[in-house]
Formats: sequence, C-alpha cells, structure tokens
Amino acid sequence: MRHHTPESIIQTLRSLAGSLGRDTLTTIDLRGVLPLGSTRYYFGSLGAALEAAGLRRRDPAEHFRDRGPTLSDTDLFASVLEVETQLGHQPGYSECEAHGRYSTRPFRKRFGRWHEVLARYQRWRSDTGGRVTSDADGLVARDSIVVSVPDPTIALVRGEARTPQDLYGEPIDFRGLRHAPTNEQGVVYLFGMVSRELGFNVESVRQGFPDCEAKYLHDTRKKLWAKARIEFEFRSSAFLEHGHDPASCDFIVCWDHDWSDCPIAVIELRSEIRGLPNR
Repeated sequence: MRHHTPESIIQTLRSLAGSLGRDTLTTIDLRGVLPLGSTRYYFGSLGAALEAAGLRRRDPAEHFRDRGPTLSDTDLFASVLEVETQLGHQPGYSECEAHGRYSTRPFRKRFGRWHEVLARYQRWRSDTGGRVTSDADGLVARDSIVVSVPDPTIALVRGEARTPQDLYGEPIDFRGLRHAPTNEQGVVYLFGMVSRELGFNVESVRQGFPDCEAKYLHDTRKKLWAKARIEFEFRSSAFLEHGHDPASCDFIVCWDHDWSDCPIAVIELRSEIRGLPNR
C-alpha cells in the first residue's frame, strides 16, 4: 500500500484502461497490476477511484444483466457425484465443502440438513438411472455429466487403491499456516491473521449474511472511518451461487477471485499476502 500514491493509482488506472480500450475496469483487470488494498485505502472503493481517474463507475445492474440462470438441482448433484467418484464413497458435509465444485451453502439453502441433501441426491441418482460409462479419455460420462476417474496409480495398500483422507492446498508457509485455504473456514482464519494490515478493524464475525462487520479508514485527511459489511467465500463467484444481495455487502474476502464482473469490492487473499511479511 505504501508503494502507491493517489496520483500513481489514477495514472495506472488510466493507462490500464487505455491499453484495454475500455472506459471502465473490473477488479480482475487490476490483478497483478494494482493492489486493491491501495485503491481502497486512498479512495474507499474501486468505483470512486475510477471516477477520480475520469473513468466510468460500473453500474451494479450491469454485472447481473447477463449472469444466466441459477444453479439447477442437476448442477448441484453432479458436483456431489464428482466428489463421490473421486473419494470412492458417498461424501460427507466436510468432504463436499473441501473438494466439491460448489460450496455446501446452496445445498443447505435448497434442501436443508446434510442428511436431507444426501437423501435427495440418492433420489436424483435413482431417477436418472445411475448409468456410468467410460470413454477413451479416462473420463466417466453420465448423461451430460463428466467426472474424473480416480488415478489407479495412487499409493496401494494391500494391493487396493487408496484415496487420501486429508488433502491440502498449495504450500504457502505464511505465519505458521503451512498450506493455502481449501474452503471458506480457511479464508476466515487467514483474514483474521492479516485484517489489521489490510486496514480493517473487525467488530464482529457471525453466522448469516454478511459474515463479518468491520470498519476501515475511509477519509485519511479527516480521519473518518466507514462500516464494512464483509462476506467470506473461498471463491468470489460463490457469492452468486449463494444468491446474496450485493446491495447488502461492501466487500467479498476470498482466496480465489474468479468473478470478473463482480459489482462490489473483492479482497483476494492469495494476492494480498504476497505483499506482507510471512513471519
């Protein structure tokens, strides 16, 4: 953050927009070019910084106009099938949270408790026939669903393939956290380690949307602080999957920012910790 000034941020935004031939930018555009934390520190939000640079602030409706339909039951249950195929057994709640294509929130929101999710999943498998066929690429196709087959070269125990019970994220060795988060809980833990360095004073962390309430320095000259409503996600796009209202949230804190048209500020911890001491 200290490596940038308001003037350098404005110049960077103008140059980047010019090179892309656009009149506005998204947080994905800034990845690797300008830390979002610096923009937020001096201007309060990316939208305000864009306006200061003479660029267009994106309309929230613009981001949702073409987002397409929400996840279907088939989308959700196909994810469970993928995890079941990878692990070799019906997955539990934590296994789907760690290894599934989607988090467990849309399942719980739609079907209730996890045993009810699995009951609906079994009914879905029964209704669709449960037919699985292999193709030449080593993939399993079930109707329109494609899932990976476990690698038979995985370490053997008494001649049988063994699936690891514990899987970890990429090694990061950051302040005692040996591996990167693989789920939302890991994101919450990591944010707690660095929240002050990112400019936040945390007021509360709770269940329910939004996950966290904090404050950040909005006006450095007048020393005025603003409330920040924060939602934690492993991937920023999960905010869409969960059906959250962007008008009720100020920041998404995630490990992987994969939502290019996100209408609110995103703090990608993967990028932010690169500029912080790891001890």
